[in-house]
Amino acid sequence: MILENPTRNVLSATDALYAADSAQQRIISPDSYTTSWTITNATLSVSADAFINPLYYSIKFRPNNPSSPVVLTLPSIIPPDNDINNSQAQFHCRVLSSLDESELGGSAGQVSCKLTNVVSSAHETKVTQLDIGKWTTIFSPVVDVGLVNTENDDIEFSVEMTFTNIGGFDIYLTLPMLVHEFGFAKNTFVYNMRKFLPSFIWDKDQIGEYPNYAFTKLFHALTHFGSLSSKLYSKFYELKNNELPLNGVNNSYRYSTLINPEYVDPNYADWLSQFNGVRLYRALNTSNSTNAIVSGGETVEDSITWQLKNAYFGRNAGTLEAIKECTKQVLTGNKVCLVFPGGSFFQINVYTVISETPGVTNAGDTSPEVVAMLGLTKPMGFQLNHEAFPTANLAFVLDSDVYGVLDTAPLG
Repeated sequence: MILENPTRNVLSATDALYAADSAQQRIISPDSYTTSWTITNATLSVSADAFINPLYYSIKFRPNNPSSPVVLTLPSIIPPDNDINNSQAQFHCRVLSSLDESELGGSAGQVSCKLTNVVSSAHETKVTQLDIGKWTTIFSPVVDVGLVNTENDDIEFSVEMTFTNIGGFDIYLTLPMLVHEFGFAKNTFVYNMRKFLPSFIWDKDQIGEYPNYAFTKLFHALTHFGSLSSKLYSKFYELKNNELPLNGVNNSYRYSTLINPEYVDPNYADWLSQFNGVRLYRALNTSNSTNAIVSGGETVEDSITWQLKNAYFGRNAGTLEAIKECTKQVLTGNKVCLVFPGGSFFQINVYTVISETPGVTNAGDTSPEVVAMLGLTKPMGFQLNHEAFPTANLAFVLDSDVYGVLDTAPLG
């Protein structure tokens, strides 16, 4: 379920050094990790040797020439949505020097952090002294994003960090984040708290630098998910029944956007599908690299509605009806489909018409799209066999009420 999150990190999962892929499903080894970070005067690697949060790796490097600066750059940062549009952006991360106090006479060097709005060329820089043997928080100043027409232009940033006087020792960087600096103000709990706080507390909270509004941001962190829950509640119960007009009501009010398959909000579709006992399929790859979900001319949205309404991949799988209806999803035209046992005791045959079936040409051909769909609904322990034939060659079983008709047209 996706909700607006104005304080989320807009860096990609790998540029943020997250230890799993973007779907948060597979842990990536540091040895095979790929990021967009680049470096000069050092060799960059991704490491789990030193970290703050075990879900995030660190960038590790050591200067090739200790007397020259090391420049670490993350170019072409394009946020994936509009959460940060027309706002203020700030970059921050944590940096650790591996030296101890005796090795450089008590100085661990410094970091100059520069954040640039590529579209407007606006940039700000802040220099921070590194603490010896401690994780130091590195900030850029706030940079205005401006209002960008994202239909014509991208919002784009770059980060450049220059390390000087760091000696010939290992440096670690973790938790890099680019966020909407004042996104916390959209938290309804923060908004309501602000109304009841004496003004001098708010003003005092603003005075601090890197970060300012430290108290308010802490309050936001503690109440962020409560704010999301309140937004969900307002969306579910925007109006009471006695507040609805008697006519002219939009479908979004007349039908549930939470549990009605026809009108469910796309954000809730995966949640609703759990009651069918199966996940939703937006793509179903076949042996010939096609997507069976849309092979019959339906859209992905149409297929999702169909999956939610009928549950043929879940609780209603394995029936004769499920086999026929899943087959028809990939067919065109009259969607003729004949299902009957044969071949062996645990074999089910599915026959379709060549002209209505994707991926077939000759009599007896098997459609990869049909096979893919049937694989999600076949009865356990049964083997499914699909073949396509010209209409005139379909096997007729005339003595059966079920198989003696093709759809509603009697055979013979």
